[in-house]
Amino acid sequence: MATRGNGESIRGTLSPEAIAASALALGDQQGPDAMTLRRIAAHLGCDPMALYRHFANRRALLDAVADLALADVVVPDDQVPWAVRLRDLLVGVRSGALAHPGIAPHIAARPPLGPHGLRIARGLLDALRESGLGGRETVASSQVLIAYVSSSIVMAMETHGQRDDRWEDVVHALGPLSDNDLPVGHMPAAGSAEQFAFGLEVLVDGLRARVGSRPDQNGRPG
Repeated sequence: MATRGNGESIRGTLSPEAIAASALALGDQQGPDAMTLRRIAAHLGCDPMALYRHFANRRALLDAVADLALADVVVPDDQVPWAVRLRDLLVGVRSGALAHPGIAPHIAARPPLGPHGLRIARGLLDALRESGLGGRETVASSQVLIAYVSSSIVMAMETHGQRDDRWEDVVHALGPLSDNDLPVGHMPAAGSAEQFAFGLEVLVDGLRARVGSRPDQNGRPG
């Protein structure tokens, strides 16, 4: 029987919720490399095989940890304009993921579908529907936005949102291409909050334009 370091049995205390919370805390402390069944089990003080009583495999466990990491993401009230809701919700998802570096890469690769992930997804779909998009466009647009958030998380994990050597290389290479008349030196750092906010604004403006370019019932542009 698995025991804690002081000899106390933990078989009766393990639960999916407790395992996910412990794994999340471990990842916060030690990063993505700590997200193995062996290290999570060691952190809990149990045998790795004990985890299989609660999760089918490592991916299922990490899915649960990813969902827990987004528990504090606020879905804006539906009285708030759809574009503001969309922006605030996706900023919250990015911030929530980056607050938990151990599981952030998993969130980027597999946006969670647990209770918190579905709550966020409902908020996203509701905001998009309110924009005036049709059903298929709503689904497709949600996929584009999720992909944008995911890529931003990956870049932020890589660069910490700071101007690094690669940023310097890009600025140096782009200067001559722009005949040195574009302010490439003011380019936001890859993975920065500034870059994410601007890109999100561009995407939302594109959704507005897509809806607004359609004719109304009288044949006039929307």
